[in-house]
Amino acid sequence: MAASLVGQKLGKYEITQLIGHGGMATVYKGHQGDIDRNVAIKVLPPHPGQDDQFVERFRLEARTIARLQHPHILPLYDYGDDDGVLYLVMAYIEGGSIHDRVRRGAMPSLEVDRMIKQIAGALDYAHRQGVIHRDLKPDNVLLDREGHALLADFGIVKLIEGSPSGSSLTVTGGLVGTPAYMSPEQAQGLVLDNRSDLYSLGVVVFEMLTGKQPYLADTPMQVVFKHVSAPIPPARDLNPALPAGVDDVMRRILAKNAEERYSTATAFAEDLSRALRGEPTNTPSTGTYIFPPGMVQANQPTQSATNTPPPETGVYPPYPPGTGQYPPGTYPPGTMYPPNTTIITQPGTNPLVLLGGFAIIAILLVVVVLIVVNQNRPPDVLIAPPGTLQGGGFQMEAPVVIMPTPSEPIYGQANFSTTNSLGDTLNLRLENVRVPSTGEIYAAWLTNTASGELLSLGEVNIDGLGNGALTYQTDQEIALPTRYNALLITREQGVSDAPSENVAYSGHVPVEVAQALSEILVAMLPTGDATQEPSLDMDDSLINGALAEAGIAARHAGLAAGANSVGSMRQHAEHTINILNGTQVDYDGNGRGENPGRGFGVLTLLNAIWERLNVAINAPETNHLVQSQAELIRICTVNANQWKDQVVALETEILAASDIEVAHDDLVESTVLAQALVSGTDLNDNGQVEPFEGECGLQQILDYGVYVGNMEIFAGSFEG
Repeated sequence: MAASLVGQKLGKYEITQLIGHGGMATVYKGHQGDIDRNVAIKVLPPHPGQDDQFVERFRLEARTIARLQHPHILPLYDYGDDDGVLYLVMAYIEGGSIHDRVRRGAMPSLEVDRMIKQIAGALDYAHRQGVIHRDLKPDNVLLDREGHALLADFGIVKLIEGSPSGSSLTVTGGLVGTPAYMSPEQAQGLVLDNRSDLYSLGVVVFEMLTGKQPYLADTPMQVVFKHVSAPIPPARDLNPALPAGVDDVMRRILAKNAEERYSTATAFAEDLSRALRGEPTNTPSTGTYIFPPGMVQANQPTQSATNTPPPETGVYPPYPPGTGQYPPGTYPPGTMYPPNTTIITQPGTNPLVLLGGFAIIAILLVVVVLIVVNQNRPPDVLIAPPGTLQGGGFQMEAPVVIMPTPSEPIYGQANFSTTNSLGDTLNLRLENVRVPSTGEIYAAWLTNTASGELLSLGEVNIDGLGNGALTYQTDQEIALPTRYNALLITREQGVSDAPSENVAYSGHVPVEVAQALSEILVAMLPTGDATQEPSLDMDDSLINGALAEAGIAARHAGLAAGANSVGSMRQHAEHTINILNGTQVDYDGNGRGENPGRGFGVLTLLNAIWERLNVAINAPETNHLVQSQAELIRICTVNANQWKDQVVALETEILAASDIEVAHDDLVESTVLAQALVSGTDLNDNGQVEPFEGECGLQQILDYGVYVGNMEIFAGSFEG
């Protein structure tokens, strides 16, 4: 932006102050007069090739970012195009950033532990929505007045990388990013996934723990080269007070090979927390863990045969004598590259050619990344399973009607998640709400509209901008979305034992949702007549029953694959089929049909899961959010049913094989598919098993099932 916009207006926002300027955007403080609040406005740099197609892409990407609703993600309020000026409107936060904090030196371990858990949860949430940050750094982690971390600037890099036709808002042949925090794959112009953000998070944590970045050099280009090829320096050289296990965790998160890093930010945060407490971590001190592509590990990862190279020493100048750190705000000359966003250009014979001509590749890969992200993003609508699946799958009782997005304003969202036990946590995020009057507070409550059961969540703190957040975690093993289907936010004069009648905001899902989730995730409800459904006369949940059956079947598929005789192979093949189908058929011809499972069969339990879910999503007042979240479960049940059918078909071929060698390939494939039925498979090799076709299995129904109870927050009481 050649000229300052201070004193002008963008849409309904008056520009009052220039906050900062960089290669990515110019940031202004603005004022929204109609609701009397200050905002932060990021204005994207102009681009000569900015056409209608590019503007439409900007709007699509901005809408994607705006859908990120998490207590530790800075909300995107608005976006627009004012006479060719593209801008984003966000909350204005006055508490500074982690960059401001680390300028004073290394942060206390407890403070790092707390903040990283907040950031990790936000980052994993965004990744599950298909959004990669691409420029994670201390400047982009803001701190509110109470010290809570807010991850900012999601998608800014993607917004300015260019249109689908290849035009870019960077200089020709350039790459946008911040050298000090750039992952090796980003530096080389490779396709990025969530693990690139994890590397950048690792650099941020290194700086928080030590007060310095891991790689220091005189020029940005030298910093980039170090990220690609230099060994990882030990954090304890800069902060000897750190426990020994911290360096092992940092070596893993900062691995040059993305496959050797943690698969999620939460996994990294938990391991770091253990290391900071001096407890054993999930990373060995003699090497790193890798996850074989396409395979899902059962809790324990596999140790790489190659040890991590010895750390580089002598990278940093010594501390002043007897201090253990550099004086606040000062660094040795020529060693610290400023952590501002930088556009790295490649004129002529730029040294980055040695990295494989990544600048040209980066331009081409913009299109590829967009295609991959869009192909793998969870669908926004619920699609009914097409008839009966191969092998006798389940059917929808009635077509699902997709309800439109509510026209009334949404003031936030209540999201359930799992911390220690299934569904034990609720994260409430509010925005643009009325600030409570003096002496008045907002109190949050969960309730069951059928039974009247009530749970106090406590006070919701609201800032001066009308934004608030609350995280509640029960200390009991209660799956909250299976017990409660509504949330009330009431105006109170102080803490009370019951909600007042002054309901300011509320959200709810039909009580049928909680009832369905209870049977799917927690325990079957008594039917009163066991003869109506004898195969489901069980004391466990539907998903636990399905997991138990599938786990036993997977073991017998493995036993068939490891058999040393044809008779043993056929016996376990029969067991596998009968367990999956819930039958007792004599397939191997020994005169008796055997089923070592529990007798339910996976198919029966999958049908029951979808029948319960079908009732919930077709209940009166079901909204689009419930339907879209239920789609996550449906996809996993479809995958599981297809894998079940494939295993049965393979085991049938194994029964007909004349010897073990002939059946070898079928035995191997059946074992892999039987495991996928239980644990899912990372089909797109991004380190996560997601609710996509061909990826999630039965285990992910537990992971994503609690999301079906999520609620959007509206003004007033849902009861009218």
